[in-house]
Amino acid sequence: MRRLAAKQASVKRGTIIFGVDLAKRDNYVHIMNTEAIALGHMRFTHDAVGYQRLREQIATLQKDYDAPEVIVAMEPTGYYWKLVAADLEQHTKRYVLVNPYTVKKHREGDQIDRSKTDPRDAFFIGELVRTGKFTETQLLHGRYAQLRELCVLDSQLLRNQQQVRNYINNLVGQLFPELDQVFADFTGVTARALLRNHAVPAQLTQLSWETLVAQVRADSTGQRLMLKKLRQAQTLAPTSVGLRDTARVQQMALRTHIEQWELQHAQRQQAGSEINTLFQTLAEAPYMLSVPRLGVLSAAHILAEIGDPRRYQNSGQLIKLAGTQPAPNTSGQRTRSRTPMSHQGRPGLRTTLYYAVLRLIQACPQFQAVYQRLQERPTDRLLPMEALGAMMNKLLRILWTLIRYQKMYDPAQIS
Repeated sequence: MRRLAAKQASVKRGTIIFGVDLAKRDNYVHIMNTEAIALGHMRFTHDAVGYQRLREQIATLQKDYDAPEVIVAMEPTGYYWKLVAADLEQHTKRYVLVNPYTVKKHREGDQIDRSKTDPRDAFFIGELVRTGKFTETQLLHGRYAQLRELCVLDSQLLRNQQQVRNYINNLVGQLFPELDQVFADFTGVTARALLRNHAVPAQLTQLSWETLVAQVRADSTGQRLMLKKLRQAQTLAPTSVGLRDTARVQQMALRTHIEQWELQHAQRQQAGSEINTLFQTLAEAPYMLSVPRLGVLSAAHILAEIGDPRRYQNSGQLIKLAGTQPAPNTSGQRTRSRTPMSHQGRPGLRTTLYYAVLRLIQACPQFQAVYQRLQERPTDRLLPMEALGAMMNKLLRILWTLIRYQKMYDPAQIS
């Protein structure tokens, strides 16, 4: 509540609020003051003329109403808000962001028919700012902005790779279903070399062992093959129940997806190298990397989601940013969960923290001891997943302390 009061106090009496509903072309603006009196509306486009028109309207109304300040309010929708925010920052105009989920729920609670229009959304955006319900998120700059974009690219490439891997698994399951007895991962070096041109069991049985090895070796681009697994695959081929009518086309599709996976793998390696180089130049890097098993990529993704740590006053703000803070869900005597997460923060940050904590529990005895104690304490015992959530918050507090006080990780201080 103190944070809300501080935000309300930052919107001075008489301030003019521009509530902007962003779109690809025309952006609708509802203009009001702190007494919720409508002062007009306008539209502007995403170009130099449109942004100049917005700035001129801001200057005109601030002068006409002798307003102490003008605040432009937006939802962080797509990339549009970044364009507007960058222009406003360049001309020293204040802007704030409101949570799209909050706008939606506020609109639904206020309008019985729940209809959605640009003027309504612009009004509700301005209304939320008037009552102090906005975030303090701002544009990232410099190396922090570059790091975030690199990590976004890395995450996109990983998702694409996983999708292509699923296609590969699906095709192999139809062509040669018994092959999963040989290879646990069809994107390994030997598996890819075999599947590129020799995934059809009927054709595999027609090749001699020497010919198969020679042809697969030619497709392995000089990498070492696991000949024992090739032998097992050829042994299973004669009795395979794989589909035959579509085998030729599926072989072609499989080759295409393998080439896609290899391209994405190379692109991920390049992105990872860029992330590593950039992350190592940041002052926070040595302190974050002192945590065992965190790794450059995980640490970089965490910092990319957080942005410049100097924007935060305490570790609780990082926990709220991640959406891992407990958000009790009770009604009367019914309690759905004792310590659920709010899940209203950044999902990418939660995912990275989750896997980082799993590795930490394995690598750090002190961290593992705390995790066990949360599940075994005499009162308020946590379930395993609840304990993991608590450890995710603990990791954020640890990282905050290391960065804030420029200290290296000391497992003896974990409690």
